[in-house]
Amino acid sequence: MPEEELRRLDMVRETIRELRNLGIRGTLYSVVITRVGPWTLSYIKYDDGTIGCGCANNEAEREEIPDDVSFIKDLLNLNTYEVVDRLESFGDSVFINSLRTSIASALSYKLMSDVGLLKKEGYDAETFIAPNLPLFDPSKFVQPSDIVAMVGFHMTVTPLCADIAKEVLVTELMDLKELSVIELGVREKSNVKIFPADKSKEILSRADVVYITGETVVNGTIDEILEFSKNARTRIIYGPTSAFYPKVLFERGVDVSLPMIFPNTPDFRRRFVLSRGNWYFMRDVKQLLIRRSRT
Repeated sequence: MPEEELRRLDMVRETIRELRNLGIRGTLYSVVITRVGPWTLSYIKYDDGTIGCGCANNEAEREEIPDDVSFIKDLLNLNTYEVVDRLESFGDSVFINSLRTSIASALSYKLMSDVGLLKKEGYDAETFIAPNLPLFDPSKFVQPSDIVAMVGFHMTVTPLCADIAKEVLVTELMDLKELSVIELGVREKSNVKIFPADKSKEILSRADVVYITGETVVNGTIDEILEFSKNARTRIIYGPTSAFYPKVLFERGVDVSLPMIFPNTPDFRRRFVLSRGNWYFMRDVKQLLIRRSRT
C-alpha cells in the first residue's frame, strides 16, 4: 500500500490492518445495538472457536443510528476483514464508525484480555476490577500544580481531578446548558470550567494532563485532539470505545490507555441486552492500565 494512502487511513483502519498482520482471524458473530447510551457491541468468533467482544459509543445523537440496520445481517458469519472492507461503501457516519471500532475491539480481545500477551507485545499493562479502577484515581497521573483538560465531561472523574489539580478545563460537544448548575444562596467555589468544543485548541494547548474520551475515535476528532494537546505531559484515553490494540494510539501520541474490557460470556450479553446497555456497574467488567514499556 503506498505511503500516502497509509497516511490517509484513520486510527481504527490502521489498527485493523495491524491486527490482520498479527494473524488474528475470525468471523463477525453477533452485533447488539442500543439506543440508550447509545452503544454498539460486536462479537467475533475466532478461528479457534473462542469469542471476542468489543463495544463503541455512538455519541448522544440518536438520529445517528439508522432506523433500518438489517444490512448487518448480511455481514454476519463473514470473515471479519471482508466485513470491514464492505463497510467502506457505507462511508464514515458516526454509526458506521462505531460499528467499525467495536469490531476492531472485538478482534483485539485476545490481546486486550491477556496482560501477558500485551507485555509480550511491548506494553506495561495491569488489570483492575471495580471499585479500584485507575480511571477513578487521578492521583496516578495528576499533580496539585497541574492544569487538567478533559475532552468530554465525566460526572465522576471531573470532580476527582478537581480535588487534586490546580484547574480542570473541560471541552464539550453538547449544549453547555445541559451541564449548567443553578445554585441559590451559597455558591460553591469551583476550579472546573466548561467550554464549547470549538475552544479545544486554546484549552488543550495549556494542559499538563489531558483526559480523552474514546468517543473521539468514533466522531473523528482524535487526531485533532492529539495535535492540540501535543505539549501535555500525559495524554490519557479511556472507556470501552478505546478497547482496541493500542499500537496506533501510542504511535499517534497517547501516553496511557484505560480501556474497559467486557466479559465475553453469554451472561454478560444477556445483562447488556436486558439493561439496554447499562454496563457501568456490571460484575466482571475490568479496566486495563496500559503504557508503552519503559524497559
